[in-house]
Amino acid sequence: MSRVRHKPSSFEEYWLASKAWERKGLPLGTARALANAGFLKVDDLRSANALELASIPRVGRKSLAILHKLADRTKARP
Repeated sequence: MSRVRHKPSSFEEYWLASKAWERKGLPLGTARALANAGFLKVDDLRSANALELASIPRVGRKSLAILHKLADRTKARP
């Protein structure tokens, strides 16, 4: 079961999180969508399941592959 995600508490927190995702190789739209969905750090990725990540708007195949790599998930689990 996934934990409850909290939206960024300020524009600055949102901005910093989205810029951090961009530096990790994600496109701007995906980075902003992740921050808006409450994924502010890599640890947030590790606590999410694959379906939760895939259901975020603007997260496509390439971005999902990057996210799985960042979360240390090299293979999809059956």
